[in-house]
Amino acid sequence: MLYASAAAEKLSLPSDLKYVNRSQVIQAFLQRKTASAGEIAASIGLSRPTVMKAIQFFQSKELLVSAGKGDSTSIGGKRPERFSLSKKKFFLCIALWPNDLRLHLYTIGGDLVDSIRLSPPLPDSALTAVNDAGKLAETLLAKNGVPKEDVLAVSLSTAGIVDRKAGLLKYSSQSPSWGTDIPLREYLHRYFAPDTAIFLENAGKMTARPLLLEPELETKRILVIFACWGLSSCMVEKKHILSGRNSLIGEIGHMIIDPHDAEPCGCGSRGCFERLVSAGRLQRLLGEQSARFPDSALLPLAEALTIPDVFAFSEGGDPLARNLTEYLAENFAQALRNISLVFDPDLVVFQGDYAYADPYFDQCLREKLSAFRYFPNSAPFDIRYDRRSLDQLDAQGSYIALAEQFFDTSGLYRDHHTVEVASS
Repeated sequence: MLYASAAAEKLSLPSDLKYVNRSQVIQAFLQRKTASAGEIAASIGLSRPTVMKAIQFFQSKELLVSAGKGDSTSIGGKRPERFSLSKKKFFLCIALWPNDLRLHLYTIGGDLVDSIRLSPPLPDSALTAVNDAGKLAETLLAKNGVPKEDVLAVSLSTAGIVDRKAGLLKYSSQSPSWGTDIPLREYLHRYFAPDTAIFLENAGKMTARPLLLEPELETKRILVIFACWGLSSCMVEKKHILSGRNSLIGEIGHMIIDPHDAEPCGCGSRGCFERLVSAGRLQRLLGEQSARFPDSALLPLAEALTIPDVFAFSEGGDPLARNLTEYLAENFAQALRNISLVFDPDLVVFQGDYAYADPYFDQCLREKLSAFRYFPNSAPFDIRYDRRSLDQLDAQGSYIALAEQFFDTSGLYRDHHTVEVASS
């Protein structure tokens, strides 16, 4: 299925067979979008009357609607009625990132209705930041004539360590002034109906979710590296995103690589991986090495230098860019060696700035990894550079997260349903 359903597992007792059937039917509609009862019955192995009862149940909840008549069969006969997920019930995906506030409004079937984007710096107050997002949501909904009661679930993608179960941002090194254990879900709820489900997630875990739709990756252990304003990762094992008791799994940007490094990190430590491979660090190294490479085309960029710039000039053979690329590969090799000792991934995927790495970075990285004798001679893991935009990945991942949360909640399939936000 397109969205891995946990509902069938949650409702597997014989007394709950009716609810399991309902779950199978709605999951089939998530895949097919529009279908007749007969088509759904054939695809999931249930009888047509059973499927029709489930369809009528979801019609009463306004989740499924009639989509008109289908075509007759080759032997004629009555044209079957077709059904689809409602286009008048919605999911809203909010990205509250440093210097970037984006909202995407989807139908529950995954059709993008509208989006809006601003580029403000993060306010010093978390409540102010959420209020900005909430007011922008009101603007987007009003523009599209959507009552807030028709928004069934909302996601919030943000920087930092997120406690999904409690709806808290535990801490973000990108906004230390916000403090700790910030009740973002509570702040956001005031802008929506009381029964609207709200799901919080770390941005790096949100952008990794589209990979879960790739069938060939279903059994893989995957490390997805997110690089934008900071550095984090998402660790996936057999389509399950790992989080941990303190939601720390994946916060690789705060691994201490060089304890003697002088630059402080927002997490309170020094020598963090995130700081060593940041654009700011590269800008500093550019200045320090300018005398050695006086003819480098990188020099005019100075404080405007970005990580993709380094890779672009490295690919062109610029000696200073190559020097910086070797430096980056050395740090990534050290970090990936350490990560492999505790996670041992089958695949490493770079997203964001490091997705633009040139062949020289890839070559240097593989050479440095091969020096670790515990790794096999062939390759320790596959490496992929995913150059899809982080905006696109986050929006798609946010919709996937909401579809999973909303349609995998057992209460949805009972006669009096309530939708709760799952903890994992």
